[in-house]
Amino acid sequence: MTLTLLAVAVAAFGVSGLAPFVFRPALIRWGVVDVPNERSSHSTTTLRAGGLGPLTGWIVGVGIITLVLPDNLFEPLIVGVATIAFAVLGFVDDLRSLRAVPRLLTQVALSVVTAVIVVGGAHGWIAVGLSALLIVGYVNTTNFMDGVNALSAMHGVVVGLAFVAGGLLTGTQWLSFVGAVIAASFVAFLPWNLRTAGFFLGDVGSYALGASIAIAAVVAIEGGVPPLLVLAPMAVYVADTVATMARRLLRGENITHAHRTHAYQRLTDTGMSHLAASGVVTAFAVANAIIGVVVTVVKASPWVGALAIAVLCAVYLAIPRWRGSRLPSTKLTVPPADEIRAIPADEEHVVRRWAVVGASGFVGSAVVQELEHRGYDIVKLHAPRLTYAAGADPDVGRCLEAAAPHPTVAELAEALGGVDVVVNAAGMAAPDSAADERLYGANTLLPAVVAEAAARAGVKRVIHLSSAAVQGRRPELDASSEVAPFSPYSHSKALGERVLLAIAARDLSPRVIILRATSVQGQGRRTTEQLIKLAHSPLASVAASGSAQSVVSSVARLAATVVDVGATSKEVPGIVLQPWEGMSVRRVLEAASGRAPKSLPAWLCRFIVTGGFFIGRVVPRLSGLSRRVEVMWFGQQQDPGWNQKVVVRESVELLNILAGSGGGVRSTGAKRRNLRDEGLGSQNASTSVDQADRWSDI
Repeated sequence: MTLTLLAVAVAAFGVSGLAPFVFRPALIRWGVVDVPNERSSHSTTTLRAGGLGPLTGWIVGVGIITLVLPDNLFEPLIVGVATIAFAVLGFVDDLRSLRAVPRLLTQVALSVVTAVIVVGGAHGWIAVGLSALLIVGYVNTTNFMDGVNALSAMHGVVVGLAFVAGGLLTGTQWLSFVGAVIAASFVAFLPWNLRTAGFFLGDVGSYALGASIAIAAVVAIEGGVPPLLVLAPMAVYVADTVATMARRLLRGENITHAHRTHAYQRLTDTGMSHLAASGVVTAFAVANAIIGVVVTVVKASPWVGALAIAVLCAVYLAIPRWRGSRLPSTKLTVPPADEIRAIPADEEHVVRRWAVVGASGFVGSAVVQELEHRGYDIVKLHAPRLTYAAGADPDVGRCLEAAAPHPTVAELAEALGGVDVVVNAAGMAAPDSAADERLYGANTLLPAVVAEAAARAGVKRVIHLSSAAVQGRRPELDASSEVAPFSPYSHSKALGERVLLAIAARDLSPRVIILRATSVQGQGRRTTEQLIKLAHSPLASVAASGSAQSVVSSVARLAATVVDVGATSKEVPGIVLQPWEGMSVRRVLEAASGRAPKSLPAWLCRFIVTGGFFIGRVVPRLSGLSRRVEVMWFGQQQDPGWNQKVVVRESVELLNILAGSGGGVRSTGAKRRNLRDEGLGSQNASTSVDQADRWSDI
């Protein structure tokens, strides 16, 4: 048997090592390459799909096994065929970059079918489910762990040799042969992976590695091989992946987004070479495999072996931290606010000419309408589309450095000549948006550019429309500088406020007023239509009595407030909160539907909302939905602040909007669809109408 086993391994090794010479030219011609980015562990564009080599060796090796072990035909055949199916899926992904959901569903289907064939009804559907979970989980685990040179190939060698030993110890011949083919196929890939102009396994290779190991383990366990013996060498990969996913989930990160925080990746961040980091992971895999073998030989309790393996995995996971690797904080923070300068009373303050940036947007058009109603001269400006790579970096100084020399400043300053007050009604209102350059360009850099341009043009006042979302889920909204951003959107708005406060602190700058809008509604607006539809549905409900203040507001009242703070000669604070419009959460739903909403227990509502935000860490869009539900049920108190002397009555404008009869805003849905943002110049396209239409959702 030993000679036959060696011959099969040599055949698989030879085919795996030579196959890349055949298909490499085709991969180059098709452009199947990995381009490095900030999350990559490599720095040069490298050819991928090199896993076709080990896959070819695997196919040849399994084919030979079926010939030399005719009495054990089923086991190597099911492992071989299922592995090929996964590898084909991986190769298609290498070529076409499949979407995540269809790819995962296909993996699950392949895993379930394989588990049903292997386990069948012998141990019940629970065993089928656990087997399918092991297969799909480990296929993805090997894909996640395939990030540095040599790691996957060395893992294949360790697990393959462990399977060889396991087969010999238990008299399971097919397991030894399959293990030998896995080890030989992947060790042959090492020279290709380590050379300068080499290969990456790609999904085809990592899927083949994960599937061959996991399916062989399932078949072996079903055949009576001790689970610890075959699972032990897989433990370090599983520990790294599970620990990383759990940590990211608890830190509120989106676990579906690419990252480089696996333990093996953090080892390279501490200065280890790829080969050294791969060696560390492999050493722990070898140690775990030895534990599995020893426990089997001495017939010790498998729980003792499992505990020893768990300790080793814990040590492995701790090594990056011992070497100085520290994960960055995921808390969205902004620097302390500069002094909030109130605009002092000025009896000589006279406003004749206004400019509105983002004049064709949802809020901008309402402000223009209010100004026209009051007889002002207006300059209507479209919002330039800017980009700014801020991410979670709360560096106000860097943003100011980017804004001052920006070419849009001079262009905008020329357009603001002779303007007394400029209103920045532009921005990207996308509560569920990722932290991309467009979001921070619209909500952080653009306000700074507008303020810089206003300073050059000698504008008296700048009114920036921010969002109450900057204060997060706090019990009461106010006009203080305290913010608690909970999403990239609210962080971008909060950072934009900080930048403006820094500009306002300069002696030669225009007077800056930050106006925080709440949940603004208007005729024809998609969010308003959704609110009315919800109010008519069986889901319309409030927490307890529903007497809490609602943050729902009207765009007409917001526009009036903008004009009031810009035109008044009285003292105005640097931050103003849009006034509450006198409606409770219950009254909003009643006005929108004409009937009373259901009253739910407050504890139940809080439990559902908390669960929604927790799941939203995995599915970010659910966080936005959870926030909307929370606002519907609980509302949010609002400190009247500057408007404390205003007598609060139910807003006629808001009542009309909720009843579907207008509310003072003449821009219908059809009109907004016809609006076009052409930018300040041919090179400056504005924020889209759809983006403007989602302004200030919280």
